[in-house]
Amino acid sequence: MFVNIELLEFIRMKNPLSSVISEYAEVKNERCKCPFCHSHIYAMHLFRDKIFTCFHCGKSCDVLGFVSKIENIPFADAVKKLAESSGIYTLEELEQKKVFRFWDRFLLLCEFHWISADSVLKELEHKLSKECILSLKYSKTEPDTDLFESSLCRKFGIQKEFWNADSDNIMNYLVSRKETL
Repeated sequence: MFVNIELLEFIRMKNPLSSVISEYAEVKNERCKCPFCHSHIYAMHLFRDKIFTCFHCGKSCDVLGFVSKIENIPFADAVKKLAESSGIYTLEELEQKKVFRFWDRFLLLCEFHWISADSVLKELEHKLSKECILSLKYSKTEPDTDLFESSLCRKFGIQKEFWNADSDNIMNYLVSRKETL
């Protein structure tokens, strides 16, 4: 299984450690009884909902490591499990899918105009949160794209119908648009 750091970051963002641990132990004030060593005191501490440490048995990791250890499964399976539970595409699913999403249209538009997608995102980062951009890339349910669409329509001079165009007709739309300029 191939994953990139950005995808792992998005999975961590969508699966707060406290909510995942609360499936196995009761969390109070960012502390709980450790499900690994079964201590009778609240020895497991959560730090900023990103990592935990048990001061009784010494275990410490993030949400992906926690699921891997508690379920006794490999790290890759823990990534798949958390991605599936939070509605996120893994890279294999993105390669195999037949759905033409908003993000795919955006990349095609950037490629057609010979412009880096990263540079466009850098221009828009003051309007879009990092979570919104990651949702556009990996989420199975697309977030609200109106702000993104309107910014790109102004930047590239395209019409709203581009975003709703059939995947087979999208290149025809771009070519015809370039011929009219």
